[in-house]
This record gives sequence, C-alpha cells and structure tokens, in this order.
Amino acid sequence: MATVGAPQRAGRLAQEEKAKLRRVLGRFDLVLFTACAIVGLDTVAFAASVGGQAITWLAGSLVLFLIPYGLLTAEVGAAFPYEGGLYEWVKLAFGRLPAAVSAVLYWLSNPIWIGGTLSATTIAALDAFVFKRSIGKWPEIAIGLAFTWVTVIFAVMAFRYGKWGPNIGTFIKACVVGVFFVLVIAFLVSKGHPAGTVGAADLKPSVSGFLAVIGVLVFLWVGFELSNGASEEMRNPRRDVPVMVAGSGIISALLYGLTIAGILLVIPKAGLSQVGGFADAYNRVAGVLGSGTSVLGPIFGVLIVLTLLGSGVVWLEGADRTQAVAALDGAAPAWMGKFTRFGTPLNVNIMSGLLGSAFVFFVFWFTNGSLANFFAVMIALAISTATICYIFMFPAIAVLRHRYPDVPRPYKVPGGLAVVWLCAIVCEAFIVVTGITLLWPGLIDSWFGQTYSMQANWGVSRPFFETTTLGTFAAVIVVGVVFWAVGRRNLKKGIAGDAEATSAPGGA
Repeated sequence: MATVGAPQRAGRLAQEEKAKLRRVLGRFDLVLFTACAIVGLDTVAFAASVGGQAITWLAGSLVLFLIPYGLLTAEVGAAFPYEGGLYEWVKLAFGRLPAAVSAVLYWLSNPIWIGGTLSATTIAALDAFVFKRSIGKWPEIAIGLAFTWVTVIFAVMAFRYGKWGPNIGTFIKACVVGVFFVLVIAFLVSKGHPAGTVGAADLKPSVSGFLAVIGVLVFLWVGFELSNGASEEMRNPRRDVPVMVAGSGIISALLYGLTIAGILLVIPKAGLSQVGGFADAYNRVAGVLGSGTSVLGPIFGVLIVLTLLGSGVVWLEGADRTQAVAALDGAAPAWMGKFTRFGTPLNVNIMSGLLGSAFVFFVFWFTNGSLANFFAVMIALAISTATICYIFMFPAIAVLRHRYPDVPRPYKVPGGLAVVWLCAIVCEAFIVVTGITLLWPGLIDSWFGQTYSMQANWGVSRPFFETTTLGTFAAVIVVGVVFWAVGRRNLKKGIAGDAEATSAPGGA
C-alpha cells in the first residue's frame, strides 16, 4: 500500500515556491475564513426569489447536502492536509488529468463570479443605497472593474495580513444580517404581515420548486474545502479542520436562514427580485427608523459591498492557491506557480483580475447594460462552473478512504466506508442535478411534463443563454486539458512535481 506523504524528491519549482509559505492560519482564522467563503449575500436574493420553497429546500439541502459534505471534508481535510486541497485529493485518487480539469474549473469559476454576480450585486447595492438610482452602463462598468481589482489587491497581500479581510468580512456579514433581521422584526411588529407575502401553503415542496432553487442552494453551501487550498499555511490542520467545518457550517446555516426568511416575510411574492431582493427588503423595513433611514441607508449599502468584497477575496485566496499548486505539480503552465516572497500566488491572481474584468465588460456590454440580465447569465455561469468542479472531489474522498486506509485520520466519518460512499453519492447527485439545471435549464422539468420559459426565468433568449454558458464551460474544459498537457512536459523535465504528488497512484 502506497504511503501518502512518504519522502520524495519534489521538482525544483515546488521546492523553491513552497519554501515561501508560512503557517499563519489558526483555528479561529479557519472558522471565520470558511464562514466568509460559504456565506454569500450576492446570491441569497436569487434563492429567495423562488418564494416559500426557498426555506423548504434550504432546510432539505442542509440535511441532505451540507451535513454529508461537511463530514467528508472534515475527514479528508484533516487526513490529507496538502497545499492545493481539492487538486491534491483528486490527483491522489484519479491522477493529474481529472485533477487539472477540476483545478481549472475551481479557479476560473471565481473571476467569472467576481466579475459577474459579485460586481452586479455591488452595483445594485450602490444604486439602491448610495446613488438612489441607476447611474448608467459605463459608470456601472467602471464600478465592476474597480471592485474586481480591489479584490485582487487584497488577495495578493501576505496571508498574515490578507486573512483579516475574510475574518472581518464574516463579522460584517453577521452585522448586516443581524441589523436587517432586527429591522424585519420591528417592521412586522409595527405594521403587521404585508399582504401577498409568503404563507405556510407556499412552503409545500414540489419538483418545480426544487429544480428552480437547488442550483443556487448548492452554490450557497459550498466552500468547506476552500481553506485546504492553504493547508500548508495552517498551524495545525489535523486538529483544526474538523472544528472549522462544524463552526463555519453553523454560522452559515444561521445567517442564510435569517436572511432568506427576512426577505420572504416582508416582500410580496410578485415583487421578489433575483438581483435586488435584499436591497428591496431592507428598503421596505428601514421605514421603521424614521428620519434615520437616510443616514443608515448609505452605511448599510457600503457594508453590503464590504461583505461582497470579503467573499471575493476569500475565494481568490483559496482557489488561486489551488491552481498555483497544480502548476507546481505539473498540471498547469509553470509560470502560474509563481508565489511572491511573502507566499501568495501572484501570476494566478493577476490572471483572475484580467478575466474578471473581461466578464464585467463583455457580458455587461452584450446585455445592453441590463443589470438583471447581466446577473442572470453570470450567476448561471458562475454556479455551473463552481459546482461541477466538485464532480471528481466527492468520489475521490471515498476512494482515498479505500485506497489509503492506514493514513492517520484524526476525524473519520462515522459508520465506516459504506457511510462514506453514501455521503459521496448523495453529494455527487446534488452536483449533477445542479449542473444540468444550470447548463440546460428546463431539461429535467420536461421529464416531468412541465413547461419551462427561458425568458420568464432568466430574462434572456435560450440561444444567448446557452451560447454564453455552454460556450464558456466548454472553453474552460479545453483550458484544463491544455494546462495538463503543458504541465506534463514540465513534469518530464523535472521542473514540476511536488513531494505528495509523486505518492499518487497512477502518476501523470
């Protein structure tokens, strides 16, 4: 039986670049870092826009997806604490090609997301709270570009400083949600339950409701493994990763539940919005403040933007490290593995900024400045790429339990290998359904004899939607294969390859 982590000679590139890493992440940092990664206020309004079933399926997905996902991640993250996280786990189970594609999907989903839904929500928040109106296409493009590059700048900082962006971001998110929900309660007490809002009957689950919301709910929940992209920068990953998973999961479930419930309690069903729902709900309940509304409104808008910035920074910090490690290991071009002297992947971060900027500009341009249409297309693209990257990760965790049974596991999924496989299969099913519902909207609905309108659900035509989403997704897959081929040459030259990678069965 191969021994993971047995002494091996790393490639020159891995030796030089990994020597720059510093162990600066403690247990407290990891819980807040991961909670910041999971809690995203940019897409919570999208989930709420489905109506009462958002609450039903939030609870259902928590039990059926989040808990199994957390159990699996707690085990593998503590047992295989290698820089690169998801990439290393998939490589150890299936080899470099699936790992290379997974890493590229994991990485590229973030500039798509930052340049797409995060930028769109930032613009919507500033329009609603600060400018009090739409400021037009070109100024909004400028805001999206500025947001993208500020995110990159924070992600490039030394981790001992950069970690505080996500840490503080979690506190700000909790503050924003807390203030919002207190205002919701005050509003309901003073004005009563508004007509036309969600009632008990709307909570009844249905297939159409599940298909409408499951993709965004899976997207809302993912992020447990992100911190493992920086495993070799953790002080004690074997001890702290299981605590990180439990703590961040509880925080995330609480904040999501309060936010979605608050939106549904005060916004009539006909007025629920995918991009502006959170801002709409705040504006509705802020009236209880009287004259204080004009003062708190802009402050609240800036706080929302800071939460979005924290989300973007934390995902770049984790995912860019994953892609950089793939380069060090011979699964991507060597130049992508360059770290700064203080231990952050410089070139990958710059590429993230350039790609995020391109998405801000081109998709906003092609949707003729329509923020709603821009958001709809970008969220489908971001969710599909961000979730399909897990297609190999969940079975890999089960394979690692079977293939490396003697590796010390400070935490083990209870119930043995059968329960590990059950958790992996359930999580994999959620990923597959999410991919289908986002890349081919309406396909599963048709299996149940239900009609589906692209225009009503996404605000754009099917040809435009599928050209953008499927075309980009196909391009990302091609990039992953090309990166693997380029990295393979570096591996043969002895430039790339790290110590853990050479222990993987199947080699290249």
